[in-house]
Amino acid sequence: MKDFKIFAGSSNLPLAGKIAAKLGMPLAKIEIVRFADSEGRVRIEEDVRGKICFVITSFSNPVDNHLMEFFLICDALKQSEAEKIIAVIPYFGYGRQDKAYRPGESISARVVTKLIETMSIERIVTIDLHSDSVASFFDIPVSQLFGLSIFQSEIEKLKDDLIIVAPDAGGAKRAQSFAEKVNAPLAMVEKKRNLDKIHELETLNVIGQVKKKTCVIVDDIIAGGGTVVGAAEILKKFGAKKVFVCATHANFIDGAKEKLANSSLEKIFVSDTILVPSAQLFSKLKIVSVDQLLVEAIKKVL
Repeated sequence: MKDFKIFAGSSNLPLAGKIAAKLGMPLAKIEIVRFADSEGRVRIEEDVRGKICFVITSFSNPVDNHLMEFFLICDALKQSEAEKIIAVIPYFGYGRQDKAYRPGESISARVVTKLIETMSIERIVTIDLHSDSVASFFDIPVSQLFGLSIFQSEIEKLKDDLIIVAPDAGGAKRAQSFAEKVNAPLAMVEKKRNLDKIHELETLNVIGQVKKKTCVIVDDIIAGGGTVVGAAEILKKFGAKKVFVCATHANFIDGAKEKLANSSLEKIFVSDTILVPSAQLFSKLKIVSVDQLLVEAIKKVL
């Protein structure tokens, strides 16, 4: 492989450390300072002249802080004459804002992609974008990895009469891909989201035969938990025996832990694209790492 270095933003140091270790190297030295007024400062502490530099960071909560930190890291690498900068963004915050849902709204995902392109980045490596349209906003190559694949072995261990469930129409393609991996049929929950009240939705119906089956809801993000908990409730009403969830990004907001822990869900599988703080952990939650998935992607780029 070519000479390269791996830098990490502050959003998910444990994941970056695991990736670097699997590639047989330490994380490159970088100073990241946050001043009392919330401004950030970044300094590269290694010689990167003529080297390929990977920057690993998730645009997770607080999203704007991590996004600005990422820009500062990339600029510092440019000023230090890195040969190439490749962004590894396990979780792409703003990815759900890929269209104007109401008149007068900004298309935030497009704004973020254009800002990223000003950093002279060679390529983006990311996992399970909420919408494929986000990748189309970029004029640079985007390698989007299928993060849900890391849950395949966990689901196959259930050894039950499985059916994979899309929690809404928007997730049908994602759920279909996972259903094909585990060789199971597909069902879908119909829902109606209230655009005027954030995180509120009304579940309507189930398309598919779920009676007496073990349902596995597949989604890209869990935020408040309302989507998967509501889906689990209606699946139970339609006769499901057990309900599990696989979601790539654990973007938990306040109240999500309690809602998920007290739900009828048997277990919630998530990845470590977003660092889940210890206060958000609970017995039903199992975290599966995407480290090997990203290691393989980095090797392909090299």
